[in-house]
Amino acid sequence: MHVSGLSLDLNWLLRFVVTAFFVALGLVHLVRNTASKYFVANFEGAEAPSLPSGGPTASNTMPGVEKTVDACVVCGNSANKKCSGCKAVRYCSQDCQAKHWKAGHKIKCREFQLSGKGNLLQSATRNCRSNRSDSTAPANQNAKILRQSQEILFPYEEFVELFNWDKPGFPPCGLQNCGNSCFANVVLQCLAHTRPLIAYLLERGHRRECRRNDWCFLCEFQCHVERASQSLCPFSPMNILSRLPNIGGNLGYGRQEDAHEFMRFAIDTMQSVCLDEFGGEKSIHPSSQETTLIQHIFGGHLQSQVICTKCIKVSNQYENMMDLTVEIHGDAASLEECLDQFTVSEWLHGENMYKCDGCNDYVKASKRLTIQQAPNILTIALKRFQSGRFGKLNKRVTFPETLNLTPYMSEVGDGMDTYKLYAVVVHVDMLNASYFGHYICYTKDFQGNWYRIDDCKVARVELEEVLAQGAYMLLYSR
Repeated sequence: MHVSGLSLDLNWLLRFVVTAFFVALGLVHLVRNTASKYFVANFEGAEAPSLPSGGPTASNTMPGVEKTVDACVVCGNSANKKCSGCKAVRYCSQDCQAKHWKAGHKIKCREFQLSGKGNLLQSATRNCRSNRSDSTAPANQNAKILRQSQEILFPYEEFVELFNWDKPGFPPCGLQNCGNSCFANVVLQCLAHTRPLIAYLLERGHRRECRRNDWCFLCEFQCHVERASQSLCPFSPMNILSRLPNIGGNLGYGRQEDAHEFMRFAIDTMQSVCLDEFGGEKSIHPSSQETTLIQHIFGGHLQSQVICTKCIKVSNQYENMMDLTVEIHGDAASLEECLDQFTVSEWLHGENMYKCDGCNDYVKASKRLTIQQAPNILTIALKRFQSGRFGKLNKRVTFPETLNLTPYMSEVGDGMDTYKLYAVVVHVDMLNASYFGHYICYTKDFQGNWYRIDDCKVARVELEEVLAQGAYMLLYSR
């Protein structure tokens, strides 16, 4: 075909038109799907309702979408700061935070750490919604409701019931050593005497609500606990030992491993199991990740405070903790002295000077690490094994049956930071060697009786023998 001296191929032109049509159709489909993620369209011909005029949130509210609780609990304006203690309420400024704190939130924030965690968040949610009821009401009752960014995964009041579980429990049952498995045996014994965890597994159970299709550590540990509560003879924990790589990537069956490392891997794995029930870590808001059963049991917060010596600006950073690892070097001869070393102020100067945002310069500053929120179950590891060395610090470090954490808290406590010892892990070595040895543990049952557990061997002991040990790990209950 010739048009004005140009030669055109009809087949090529037809292919071009068809291709352009499908590309345009695909773009329309893409734009429509993308928009549907953020807008709820009304395809029934009804006129979309207009936004209410006035009000602080009128320009930010989408029709058909219920907003999450991101408003200041005092004035109702948009807020991006949370209470560092309870994390259940938000503020738009320090002035609003100070007003709310003086109005009584200081007391409620303390109560939040012990009980009523879910109720406090729900109360704050209702208050915020009542202040914004006119501007945040859904425009269409049939419209899609977005899932709230902050959701309580395990109600704290239910955890309190588990923590106060008053059943007598069961005496410890020995575990067979399946080849260098003493490191896992002692950790399983300590977890089997952690009251809220055992109360949950025996009373409520995890297997019935587990959504995993593959192997689950929490399901297997429930089977382990049920068998230990009924067995009169030692048994093999092979169902757990054979799955060590599923618990910790670098753990291997038949090798000598570190008990503290296995404890951390076990707790992290149980936390991951809890998060998987709600879509996994990536799909859950960080604040909601701190409302699982495992977080209620072992979780707390550390505070790192840096004070500039030039402008006196205070900078606080917070970090989630599942246990404490403390140094035992120097003259520290007791657990309290080790905790003093852990929380002592240090100077940032010389080559380690601090970049202050207030001064916009590198300055000398003081830094102190303290416990901002103490966990309900406190796990302390004494750093006896030195990195890069084969030696082990076998120095005597005394530890109390009753531990008061108040001197090591970021703020003055309310008398609720007192703990009782319920488990001790001991590493028995030869010639101070860290690369081989044997683990034993001491545990206290729910009736207050102490036991010495060496794999299959279980014997009643007195508290004096427990306190005389060279502890590697200490477990305390609030």
